[in-house]
Amino acid sequence: MVSTEYASRRRSIFSWTNLAKVGLTAAFMGMFYLIWTSTDELEQRLNATTDPYAVAHNLQVEYKVEVQEWKNLLLRSTDRSSLDKNWRTYEQQHRKVAAAAEEALKQSDVRAVNVKLQSFIDGHKENLARYMKDKAAFVQAGYDPRKADSEVKGIDRPLLEMLEAADEEMQHEKELINGRMIAKARNQIEQSLMALVLMMLVVVWRAKF
Repeated sequence: MVSTEYASRRRSIFSWTNLAKVGLTAAFMGMFYLIWTSTDELEQRLNATTDPYAVAHNLQVEYKVEVQEWKNLLLRSTDRSSLDKNWRTYEQQHRKVAAAAEEALKQSDVRAVNVKLQSFIDGHKENLARYMKDKAAFVQAGYDPRKADSEVKGIDRPLLEMLEAADEEMQHEKELINGRMIAKARNQIEQSLMALVLMMLVVVWRAKF
């Protein structure tokens, strides 16, 4: 009778022990999953913040192409036909830059960046008018690039400086956002690790008794 009751108790304890082990194992796996997803989610978010904050840099690249297209126009245009062809190429690049700047202004919610982008958009339009005027002077000068180049020399520099300043503002904003994300992820990981340590202590102490 006693033996049977003792055996029953042992089976009950054994059953609860196994159940506890399964529960702790599941908890361990859950904590590891939380840690993994926290770091994986952080990486995804950091990657997601890269493109929106690269628009000013991309604009710099495209605007430099536009400036080069103007130089190409002066160097490669020797008659009305070649001038019209090269002007179309320049105009196409100008429209591309203008559209990209407008889109960047719509996407940005950083006031300091928006001010610089708007200044670039306004200056970009003004420069187009100056280039169109200089194109006519270029024809009158017999397609001599020296005079035409001197008339608009340096007008692209202020616009590039605006984009460089906007890019710096964007990179600073990205660093702030990334810092907040990293702090949040670190806090989640620390909480998960603390839970793991507590569960390990439970396992150790249960093994002793």
